[in-house]
Amino acid sequence: MLPRPLSSARTWMVLGVVLAVGLAGAWLWRSQAHSPGARRVLIISPEPSHQTDVNQGLETLISDHFEVLAGATVIHAAAVPPPAVLRKLPLDLALFRFHGRREGQRLALTTQWTTPAELLAGHPWNLNVQPPMDPDQAMAAWLAHWPLERRHRFRADLYPRNPEHFWALLHAMAIQDDREATAHLGDTQALAEAEPMCATAWVTLGDHLYRSLWVDPAQAGIGLNSRTHKVFQRAVSLVPGHPRATFLWSLMLTDTGNQDLALRVLGEAVRLRPDAPDLYLGLTYAGRTAGLLAGAHSALTRREALLTPLAPSSFWTVETTNLYLGNWPAFERDLQQARAVREDAGVLFYQGYLALLKGDRRAALAHMKASEAATGSSPFQDLSRVYRALLEGRIEDGLAELRNIDEIRGKLRIPDGELTFKQAEAYSLLGDADRAVDCATRAFVQGFSCARWYETSPFLEKMRTHPRWPTLRRNVRERQAVLEGTFPLSSFEP
Repeated sequence: MLPRPLSSARTWMVLGVVLAVGLAGAWLWRSQAHSPGARRVLIISPEPSHQTDVNQGLETLISDHFEVLAGATVIHAAAVPPPAVLRKLPLDLALFRFHGRREGQRLALTTQWTTPAELLAGHPWNLNVQPPMDPDQAMAAWLAHWPLERRHRFRADLYPRNPEHFWALLHAMAIQDDREATAHLGDTQALAEAEPMCATAWVTLGDHLYRSLWVDPAQAGIGLNSRTHKVFQRAVSLVPGHPRATFLWSLMLTDTGNQDLALRVLGEAVRLRPDAPDLYLGLTYAGRTAGLLAGAHSALTRREALLTPLAPSSFWTVETTNLYLGNWPAFERDLQQARAVREDAGVLFYQGYLALLKGDRRAALAHMKASEAATGSSPFQDLSRVYRALLEGRIEDGLAELRNIDEIRGKLRIPDGELTFKQAEAYSLLGDADRAVDCATRAFVQGFSCARWYETSPFLEKMRTHPRWPTLRRNVRERQAVLEGTFPLSSFEP
């Protein structure tokens, strides 16, 4: 997105001063950097006292700019790394922090840049303080002096030019709760329609629609004819390879059993923006649920290489590739890393799940209880109640709870074949092989076709004695073979 010409003489005077100061600072930063142009940016999130809707929305918007315009690897951290970590950071990484403040309809934006070498030498951050301006002018001024090479150009916008729409977008981007996103769908839809060339507005609408699938799928629809699918298509048509749009789109496609298309759109995005870490997370998720474990592991390794030595600051899903590969120590490390970021019901469930795999029923029960008591609402809390009943010897209670989950998920949740597979494992553990094979077959229909885990999961031993198992096994293997032929290992690499 090229900054548009600004018309008024007063605007030119304001921008003249800002750009003079900003460009001088940018050149100073460039001259002080002891490395090539930055290809990785570590965004230091605003302090908790500054975590307003403005700054939460701005962090996502700024991150999009770095990924979309510069093709940079973007990493987020809550604080500046300590010296021991700074010494390990790659030479092509820059540190960035910001603070935004709303004054009426105007945006006052303060930004700071530095490098690990400059921080270790005790030099101050390069500071740029912009006076309050109309939001589009503030963003244009920031873009005009940032010390990154612009690598991609397109005709769409990344933010609205209308101030009212800009603030509405930041507010929408700050929403993280699924139910709140669903409640605001009307406003988010109206914003996207009012800003038809703003890719970020369409990505935000897609994000809200995807969230609504978990609480009210009637709002968004399921599958390739859904509103969600078409909205993400729109965003990516405006900005080809848009990392956040493609990643969220791929999650929705994988959750609804369309791994083939998810892998295709991710592959196209990776060719355009090979340094965006979340694209590899999307490849890992689609790959592992399709049974393409070697490719999933390759994508996971690539993502870790982009982030190293820093750990991810957020987790979208519990990473189960190493579980399905049979590498339980690595899976345990993945869980510990996820728990260090957030201790939610999904992480706690999988810790109990792993403990049960290892035969530690006492630890498994403790984790399942903790998952059940976790804050928020998660399908993993439902599953934890089932496993708790199993571990406490209440088999009939567990089966009744599982049948209830089965009925509710069929009405309210998106398919998510991987989660349905976990239900099949629970049925098998509880001794109901007939319902276990029903559930495992449904998981296959919903897109989960990891043949190795169907065939080796210790929890499915009873199901694998069922007369219908050989047919299901053949179907899973056949689909996986087709996908392996379509998506060789090279499909998961830049």
